[in-house]
This record gives sequence, C-alpha cells and structure tokens, in this order.
Amino acid sequence: MAHAKWGVLYIMSAALFIMFIDTTMMNVSISALVRDLNTTVGGVQGAITLYALVMAAFMITGAKLADIWGTKKVFFRGLVIYTVGTLMAAFAPNLAVLILGWSILEGIGASMMMPATVTYITKAYTGRDRAFAFGVWGGVGGAAAAFGPIIGGFFTTYITWRLGFFMEAFISAAIFAYMKILADYKPEKKIKLDVVGATLVGVGLFLLTLSVLIMDPLANPPVLLLMVLGLIVLAIFWKYEKKRKARGEDILIDVDIFKSKVFTAANLVSLFFQITLAGIMFTVPVFVQQYLHYNAIQTGFVIVPLSIMMFIFSMTGQRFVKYLTPKQVIQLGIILTFVGLYLVLRVLHPGVTGSDFALGLAFYGTGFGLIFSQITNLAMLGAKPEQQADASGIFNAQKQFGLSLGTAFVGAVLVLGVIHSITRQIYESGIFEGLPKDQIQEAVIQWIIKMQQGELQIPPEYHDAVLKIVNTSLVDTMKLAVVFMMGILIISALLSFLLPRGEKAKA
Repeated sequence: MAHAKWGVLYIMSAALFIMFIDTTMMNVSISALVRDLNTTVGGVQGAITLYALVMAAFMITGAKLADIWGTKKVFFRGLVIYTVGTLMAAFAPNLAVLILGWSILEGIGASMMMPATVTYITKAYTGRDRAFAFGVWGGVGGAAAAFGPIIGGFFTTYITWRLGFFMEAFISAAIFAYMKILADYKPEKKIKLDVVGATLVGVGLFLLTLSVLIMDPLANPPVLLLMVLGLIVLAIFWKYEKKRKARGEDILIDVDIFKSKVFTAANLVSLFFQITLAGIMFTVPVFVQQYLHYNAIQTGFVIVPLSIMMFIFSMTGQRFVKYLTPKQVIQLGIILTFVGLYLVLRVLHPGVTGSDFALGLAFYGTGFGLIFSQITNLAMLGAKPEQQADASGIFNAQKQFGLSLGTAFVGAVLVLGVIHSITRQIYESGIFEGLPKDQIQEAVIQWIIKMQQGELQIPPEYHDAVLKIVNTSLVDTMKLAVVFMMGILIISALLSFLLPRGEKAKA
C-alpha cells in the first residue's frame, strides 16, 4: 500500500532528478565535449546557457498547458520531447546536434514537465503527506544537482560523457513504464492558449535571464540594456493580462496571484536562497579545482556532505513541524545555512584542504533541507485551486532565475575579488614602486584575460612568485564570495518574517 501511496512521488522525483542532474553533470565534462565534438569551450558553454534560456522562456507557458491539455498529457508530451532530446545529445556527432537535442528539446521538455511535477504533488497529497512529498521532491532535485559532478566526472573520466545522457533516457523509460498510475487531471473548462501573452512572458524572461547569464566584469556586454528591456516586456505582459482578465478572455496566468502575501513572500524567500545555493555550488568547486587542483570526481566528493544532509532533512524536515510552525522551520533552516557559510569562512586560510569544508557544507545542507521541506508547500498553499498551474510555473521559473542569478553574481564577485586581491598584493610588495595602483589594476585585468584565453606565458623565474600571489588571491576572493552569500541570506531571513506562521502538525 505504501508503494502505491507514494507512486506519484516516485515518478515526479525521478523526473526532477534527470532535469536537475543534467547541467551539473555536463559542467565537469566540458573539456571532453570540446574534444569529442571538435568544438570550442565557448560553444559548449553557449549550449549550457541556451538550455537555461529555453527553460526560462517556456516555463510559464509549459505550466499553463496543463489547463489546456490536462496535467498528464502535458507531462507525457514533455517527457517524450525530453527523451528525444537526451537521445539526440547522447548520439550527437557535432555541436549543432547537441544544441538541438540538449539545449532546445530538453529545455522545452523540462519546461513542460517541471511545473507538472509540482501540480501532481499538490493534487495527489494533502496535509502532512503533501509537505513530506514536497520535501522529498526538493531533496531529490538538490541531491541530483549536487551529485551531478561526481556522476559526470566518473562517466567522463572512465567511460564517456555520453553515458550521462543514456542514463537519463533509461530513467525516462522507467517513468513511461509506470505512468499508468498517474491520475488524468483534465481541464475543468475549455480554454485557448494566450499566444500573445505566452510570447510576451517568454521574451521577457528570456531577455532577463540572458542579461544575467552574460554578466562579465572583464568585458562590457549590454547587461543593463537587456535587463531593462526584459523588465519592460514583462510590465507590458502584466498590463496585457490584467486587461484580458477584465474582459473575461482566456489568460496565460492570473497576475492577481501575487496579491497573495503567502505566495509572494514564499517566492521571494526562495529566490534569495536559491542565489546562495547557486553560489555555494559554483564557488566551492571552482576553489578546490583552482587552489587544490582537484579533478572532477574529487571535487564532487567535497560537496557530498551538503548533498547527504540536504537529502535527509528535506525528507525528515516535516517532523520538525510537530514542535515548530512551518515559518519557524524555514527560519531555523536559514540560521543553519548562515552558520554553515560562517564555518566555511572560518576554514579559508592558506593550507585549507577539501575535507575542511565538510562541517560547514553539512550545516548548509541541513538548513537547505529544512527550508525545502516547507517552502514549496507553503508557496502552493498561497494559491487558489484554479491558480495551481500558474503557481507551479511561477515558482519553478523563480527557482531557475534564482540559480542563474546566483551563478552570475557570485561569478562576478570572484573575478572582481581576484583582480582586487592581486592588485593589492603587487602594490604593497613595492615591486613596481612609483607605479599608480590603477595602472597595476589595468595590467592585472589584461593578465587575467590572457590567462582565460590560454595565451599567458609566465617566465620560469617568476613562476613561484606568481603562484603565491594567485593562491593568496583565491583564498581572499573565496572569503569575499562567502561574505556576499551571507549577506544575501540575511535578506532571505528578513523576508521570511512576511511568511504566515502556518500550523504545527498534530502529534
């Protein structure tokens, strides 16, 4: 009976697993992709970026399709598109086929499946079961993202990166086999897709996400222009939807959902917390690979304490609701993640090892698990029954945007921190006495650009001195990035006071 009861959760968690593991698994395989597909690092990074952009552009529309076709049909069609895409990627002979399969088809398929997973859990479970199911759902997604580098590193190092896509196709086949247990939640009334609204929100989210993804402190991309254009398009979309609703016409999303204090507050708390999650998942691997020269598998194992504690407490976090309200559980989670980041900050010194991060990452994972055990359920409670599809699309779009925002912001902090630290060390050393600090900084920027392009040649007699300066700058910059993430967590903590108390579970 238990197996039948949780069957929907198993399927939705498996679907989320393949969607979340996708990018992190391939991030550690870039070099192998470049070699096997005879392409460039920029080309592969472009494919990764496009995957995020396609998901952002289609997420809201993918959610709305449930109100037009029915939830099961949307999930099934999304899974078909995703599976075709992952098989194309697995057999890709060149970058163009990889982009079509992975970035475009998988991106479209995921944008249809992900909101449906939220809708299915919302409708299949109630009360404590629903909170537990969302905790497991979130834990599986987080663990998939965290374990991705280990799995991807193992496949790439010992077999082939293609095996990662084959694994996803195999899991998809298992989901197809058990889809008969899913209920068919059909639309209550026949509605048409708001094509203009779908285009507006897609373009707006695409531009907004693109502006974040192309952030580069060493270049001058039109970030602000794209961000402003994206916000303008979304504002036009907002007014357009309100007018359609006032006329009684079919709408893409009910923008009045943001009048719900519960829904809006939960999304804001989640958004800022996702920024720190993306930050920690980006900075720690970069640091241990650059400073400690860890390979992909070693890097993945550094993240394991975070992954394990996140998964455990996502599933068991509901037990805390016997003693605390959901709001208090979330606030406890934020405190624990803050402590985790502080412990990471404490170990950052010359001579730090990968194992030194274990305690801090374990605390962070525990806090993340507690937050995720409550936040999705709390957000969905803020939506009316007829707004469930809209709410799931918005919540998932917010999560994806938060992750992109975190990677971009923390990435910029890292680059600027390295420039500042190296400049300061050279200036204080007195090697170039009399040279203004701004000229040293400009030279450092050019040096880093050449290093990124692989064009920098360091004379052997300067190698040790340069290595010492670079290693010191890595430690200094990692500290700066962690302090930045702690600041973002404080914002999330303040926003959490806007959440409703919720009810304690009955013993």
